[in-house]
Amino acid sequence: MNIKIGAIIKKLRQENNITQDTLATAIGVTPQAISRWESEGGYPDIELLPPLADFFSVSTDELLGYKLSEREEELANIKKELRRLAEVGTHQEKLSFARDAFVKFPNDFKIKVYLAACLSDEWSNTHEKSLIHESETLCLSVIDDCHDEDIRYEAICTLSSIYNELGEIKKARSTLELLSPMKYCRETALACGIGDGNTELYIQDEIDKFTDGLGLSIHNLALHEDLPDDSSTWNKKIEMLTISNRLYKMIYGDNLMFYHTRLSRNYWLFSTYQIAQGKNAETLESLEKMCYHAIEYDKAYINDHGKYFTSILTDKLIYPEPSKDFHECTEHTECYHILKKMKHPRYDCIRQDSRFISIVEKLNQYSK
Repeated sequence: MNIKIGAIIKKLRQENNITQDTLATAIGVTPQAISRWESEGGYPDIELLPPLADFFSVSTDELLGYKLSEREEELANIKKELRRLAEVGTHQEKLSFARDAFVKFPNDFKIKVYLAACLSDEWSNTHEKSLIHESETLCLSVIDDCHDEDIRYEAICTLSSIYNELGEIKKARSTLELLSPMKYCRETALACGIGDGNTELYIQDEIDKFTDGLGLSIHNLALHEDLPDDSSTWNKKIEMLTISNRLYKMIYGDNLMFYHTRLSRNYWLFSTYQIAQGKNAETLESLEKMCYHAIEYDKAYINDHGKYFTSILTDKLIYPEPSKDFHECTEHTECYHILKKMKHPRYDCIRQDSRFISIVEKLNQYSK
């Protein structure tokens, strides 16, 4: 028997966020037995190999150390495609791919929570009860067994959304209570200092995350259904979004880099309210600002990755390197998405204006 089987069991268990107790219960042994295998103090009996392989959705050959790298590569490629589809895929593409991925890797928590979200979306269209039940079951499984806080967060939010859609408000609220309150978050604790000489960096990281969280919260407040989208609220919405824009500029200065996209979307929203009020000149001004920030964001994606922000509040932070797997601008730029929005009939009354034409021409230069 391959002497590395204990290390492989440990690796598979940790990758799937499975405890020794959970694995032991699933295959009918003691947690001490699992611990002994993983520390290479013994090996599982041969009759336990099939249930072990089934539990981790691998072959017995892989469990014994053969072709494990191929299995890992396949899972990595699947997760890469999931990230890509999350940005650019159609709903049916997402659901179909997620179902196939789940068949291959039924114990992977990331795939579970992705499939749960797709099923929830499909239920919103069809109201087929089996879909929402399947989504709920997947979320509960992740919440109970997953130790990766990011994945668990996604499952909790998806489950709360499910209960909200079903009108089960108490369940939605109690599900969200599973999350830690903001004041106990990692960034706040690190910002207090841990004696490693990086306290200024930790404080700036906290400022960065809180700024974007606040900016997005203001954005969402303006768009929320509790604030009716009619002429009585349009100026109020513009005022809210103006505050959001000022916040980003106050913290990051003119060198917004990634955060140009936040202002670009806000100025586009300005234009939708202004054109509805017949304020054509103000609409064009907002669209010009939208265009500027969309282009600056796309230029930053190309030129600024790995560079430091320049504001005194964030100059220890680096605009992160593009993911080697996928980035939201890999297939389509911000200018591409903005151009699609400008095709809306609401802009027909100014479509022939020279300023509007100029905006479209500039966006086209960076659109892909």
